[in-house]
Amino acid sequence: MFRKLVAMDEKNPLNRFGLGKKLFEQEHNQDALVEAAEHLKFANEQAPEHLATYHLRGQVLIKLGRTEEAKQVLEAGCSRCADVGEGMGRDLGPVMADLLSSL
Repeated sequence: MFRKLVAMDEKNPLNRFGLGKKLFEQEHNQDALVEAAEHLKFANEQAPEHLATYHLRGQVLIKLGRTEEAKQVLEAGCSRCADVGEGMGRDLGPVMADLLSSL
């Protein structure tokens, strides 16, 4: 489904996030993770306010062994969460901080 949505509008960051999430959840092989990282990077750059992208992208990068890049992404996500007073994604701050401290 997400591949079709991305094909219809490849510039939509939420479609790209959705595809990256599905690839991460369903296909734990190197090629799928590399593709997921690409979609999530695009989504992160186009919609930096979408906090879940930082969390998921950090996890994908960790699985790929790209620890330094994962640290940068998670640090940026934690920083963004600190700027959110209330609302969706605020709860991801501590989760990303925990993930970051485990690296």
